[in-house]
Amino acid sequence: MDSARPTDIQPRESPAANDETAAAGTPAANDTASAAPASCAAPASCAVPVSGAAASDAAAESRAPPDRSTEEALLKSINWERARSFELEALIDTVPTAIWIARDPDCGVITGNAAAYALFRQTPGENIAIAARRDRPIDFRAYADGRPLDLEELPLRRACRGETLRDVDIEYRFDDGTVRHMLVNATPLLEPHGAISGGVAAFIDITERKRLNDVQEHLASIVESSDDAIISKDTNGVILSWNRGAEYLFGYSAEEIVGKNITTIIPQHLLGEEPEILDRIRHGERIDHYETVRRRKDGTLIDISLTVSPMRNAKGEIVAASKIARDITETKRAEAQHTLLVAELNHRVKNTLATVISIARQSFSAPETREARAVFSARIRGLAQSHARLAEADWTSVDLQSLFEDEFAPYRQGANVRLSGPPVALSPKAALTLGLAIHELATNAAKYGALSSNGGVVDVRWTTDPQTDALTIKWEEQGGPPVAAPSRSGFGRLLLERALASDLKTDVKLAFAPQGLRFTAIVPAMQYCVQVA
Repeated sequence: MDSARPTDIQPRESPAANDETAAAGTPAANDTASAAPASCAAPASCAVPVSGAAASDAAAESRAPPDRSTEEALLKSINWERARSFELEALIDTVPTAIWIARDPDCGVITGNAAAYALFRQTPGENIAIAARRDRPIDFRAYADGRPLDLEELPLRRACRGETLRDVDIEYRFDDGTVRHMLVNATPLLEPHGAISGGVAAFIDITERKRLNDVQEHLASIVESSDDAIISKDTNGVILSWNRGAEYLFGYSAEEIVGKNITTIIPQHLLGEEPEILDRIRHGERIDHYETVRRRKDGTLIDISLTVSPMRNAKGEIVAASKIARDITETKRAEAQHTLLVAELNHRVKNTLATVISIARQSFSAPETREARAVFSARIRGLAQSHARLAEADWTSVDLQSLFEDEFAPYRQGANVRLSGPPVALSPKAALTLGLAIHELATNAAKYGALSSNGGVVDVRWTTDPQTDALTIKWEEQGGPPVAAPSRSGFGRLLLERALASDLKTDVKLAFAPQGLRFTAIVPAMQYCVQVA
């Protein structure tokens, strides 16, 4: 209607009508009018036949142009349609979904809304049709199931051929390496008589949704393939999910157990655990490595280690709990066996040391050997003391400071002994060897060195190297009797300078300074550190 010429909508005059209108003033017309009797004004029976001139007037009226109101109505309709078109364009431009419109069946003109230009990184308002972009090619390619799509397989092309697409997943790869996944819907645009005039396609970016789905599928696969029992339950203890590890551990299939309460696998005497666990979960608390007992489908009891974590919804509300159960039956059995063996070892070591002391008493029973027997017995007791420390720790490790404190216990008075250093866990071998060395140093200090006089002080410091973890022990005495190097090497000196260096590959320095004995030992990390299996 916008392109219509003014003559198509303006009134046109009829020459015949003008002539007949002019003829209305002729005598013939007047005669005809005066010929009608006055009594015939109202009754229908008095109707007079219409003359030729009157018929011409009636025909002229029927051919009269539309009046002013008809023109206004037509213009108003045109303006309303135009406003609706502008509103529709504005609406399409404001929606967040990317929309491309092919304006002709051949896709020669393709434009889109603001979201489309932004998503596909094109210049706003630009015609992105292939034929219109000879100067700058499209910088992305479309793929479906890893296969590049041909031109005629693109959504708008298919829509312009009459196809309707619903939720088609297409991957778009950009030249800069970016990949976006789109969910595409497309449909043809039809003219009133049914001919295709173009097509429209809507693109929804589902890249993040797809990534999250892939992550969820990956996690679900991990959960399903895990050897550990992974179970979810709601805040009332009702089981929501049950993986294969749980089926293997407890004997119930998912179909049997999902929907039942978790108390199904809890022994009667431990039912009180579950309300406490659920209460802690409702308060957002995580439960780590909780060792307990559960019951299998066949009634047997198994030792398990539980880790329970609260699960939250998108609002942050706790709606369920995730439970990981690991079978520790074999571990418990091995621990019991280990405890039994350690107890037996301790018993045998104590008996052996007691036997050695008894033999020493018998062998050194003469009066002239009494001093040698006392020294020997003290050394055995020092060794037994180190064994006792190891027994307390199940022969895993001994703290270095505890060895010093044990040996200094009989001699400490006020501040005559100073110990300083970081916590150091010694392996069993290092603990026994260093225990004997510390015993020799403490005994010597008590007999001949700083601990033999009231003003003497023994200062012991140890450090670990930040790079190599090597352990350095420094022993310094002061305030005791003047020190002179012994004329011969006894057992203690041999132990410090040879046995310690040989057993622990230690760099040992022993100096008999006049003000007091100086001893330094540097033990490599691999010789004293506890080895983790």
